[in-house]
Amino acid sequence: MNKFLVFLEQREGVVKKNSISTWNRVQELAALRGNSVVSGILVGPAEIRQLDGAMAGNGMIYHAKEERLRLYSQEYYAGVVADTFKREDCTDLFFADTVMSRDLAPRLSVRLQASLLNGCITSDAEVDGVSRPVYSGSFLASFIPKRYQRIFILSSDAQLSSCSAGGNIDFIDVEPRSFSIKDIVPVVRQIVMREGMPDVSEARIIVAGGRGMGGAEGFTLLEQLALLLGGAVGASRTAVDEGWRPHAEQIGQTGKTVAPALYFACGISGAVQHLAGIGSAGIVVAINCDRHAPIFDVADYGLTGDVHIVLPKLLDSLKEFLKTQ
Repeated sequence: MNKFLVFLEQREGVVKKNSISTWNRVQELAALRGNSVVSGILVGPAEIRQLDGAMAGNGMIYHAKEERLRLYSQEYYAGVVADTFKREDCTDLFFADTVMSRDLAPRLSVRLQASLLNGCITSDAEVDGVSRPVYSGSFLASFIPKRYQRIFILSSDAQLSSCSAGGNIDFIDVEPRSFSIKDIVPVVRQIVMREGMPDVSEARIIVAGGRGMGGAEGFTLLEQLALLLGGAVGASRTAVDEGWRPHAEQIGQTGKTVAPALYFACGISGAVQHLAGIGSAGIVVAINCDRHAPIFDVADYGLTGDVHIVLPKLLDSLKEFLKTQ
């Protein structure tokens, strides 16, 4: 029997949408394979009522409510997940593709002596292997884990799971290993996302900027547009390397893979590494002063012009349009 364990990531007590999506996709995988059960592990205090009607299928979710686990702790998060994985004799561990999972999954791979496959995409439930894009998304390659126990980080997918929400899910409290003062990592600085702006990995609308924004101050226009549309701000690797935006907003092969319904690429030329991160985007709108920029090859709508001139006019037009609605 296959025993699947899904890591449900919470932030400030709210379970992330891409973790819920991962749970539903694993439920679909279990149904296709047959003879499989799905469980979840939620670390840190969280409001579980938010999950009503959002999660598909049947299963159990083990919840470590310890208040000191509200913020991510490498040692204790790995300990709680590993203990649950071993206790339930699981065969597979699934993560959504997030900054936390990219740090936690490798640690668990070593601790559990399990194969780790990153950037996997869902397919038609291949029993012995999984598929993932390679060479900046140009090809799809199949990989077969060598070990019996496996860890998967599932990439964002524009297609939602076919599993309908609703089922019989039981929550079971678990006690993490005891804490000691020396093991608790002090918080030097806590960075909180701007209120009203979703995580870039979960946003349905993303307004991203690159070198063409000219500097950190140029992203003010993108923040205004994102807030107006209810979206998130993203950035190319160049913008992050220059220190204009935090790494959490980086989109591309070395950043996050995203699947928004609408993606604005402002001042982004369209390097293959960036295009690999937006391959699952719905509608792509590109604004760039270089009419030969590669981003126009994948854009559904393109506008040649200086973003510093185009964006203020676009903002004024949107504000005027929204007033009439």
